[in-house]
Amino acid sequence: MINNKTQQMMTKQLACLVEQALVDEVQLSPKPGLVDARDNGAHTDMDASLFIKSAQALTPYFEQMAQAAWCHPVDQTLRETIAQIGRSAEQAMFEATGGVNTHKGAIWVMGLLVSVYAHQISMRQSTQIDTVLKKVSQLAQFPDERYTSQNVTHGAVVKKRYRVNGAYEEAVLGYPHILLAVQTYQKWETSTPQQAQLQMLLTLMGSVADTCVLHRSDQQTLIKMQQLAIQAGQNTLPNASFTALIQYCQEHHISPGGSADLLAATLFVLAVDAKISGC
Repeated sequence: MINNKTQQMMTKQLACLVEQALVDEVQLSPKPGLVDARDNGAHTDMDASLFIKSAQALTPYFEQMAQAAWCHPVDQTLRETIAQIGRSAEQAMFEATGGVNTHKGAIWVMGLLVSVYAHQISMRQSTQIDTVLKKVSQLAQFPDERYTSQNVTHGAVVKKRYRVNGAYEEAVLGYPHILLAVQTYQKWETSTPQQAQLQMLLTLMGSVADTCVLHRSDQQTLIKMQQLAIQAGQNTLPNASFTALIQYCQEHHISPGGSADLLAATLFVLAVDAKISGC
């Protein structure tokens, strides 16, 4: 059993790594359609500073999730506990941003990941990325029986209309797109961090049925975006396809927010993996 001092240090460190991943994602530039350090992409109600403020406001809640998962079984009780903390985190996000949804999707994926990492570390079990994602799948499958939403979300409407997977299904499947992004990182890790991270984003944009894009447009627009992303990812950046992708997202006012959340999540798992491997 790991002592309380180690628990406090590790859960705080995990939460800080989540915050850093969220900050790194928004600062990565240039990103097609997304808020970055250069401009606001397809958005008019948010910028990079707002995302950073939001990320900082969420950090205590990710630490609470890690604390809740420490030495706790991956079960129904844990699922409901972190869901309740997640709802408090959403409220804190909206308070910090004046009602703007900067990280709702990220709260879901990061909450599951930080909880499973805390569990695995506290129980001295494997923190290999594929193992962690399988455990995330188990945790996500438990229903949140304490909460019943009366609101129909944009994601739910899009999933029904286009019959695509959303954030919940991605989690239950064990985040296969995070594994794809990790593979892309391994291919490009000898390049600059910017190059590797943008290539990861392109992998995600080219493969994720992004409900954020579908909500703002339609399936044909998503398919065209995916095609441009795949083409752009075949060569070192910048290239003509990447420029065309940026222009396409801007012209059609689309922002691949689901891919951005998964990029941040991938940056987080890579950071934890590097931290633990270096110990």
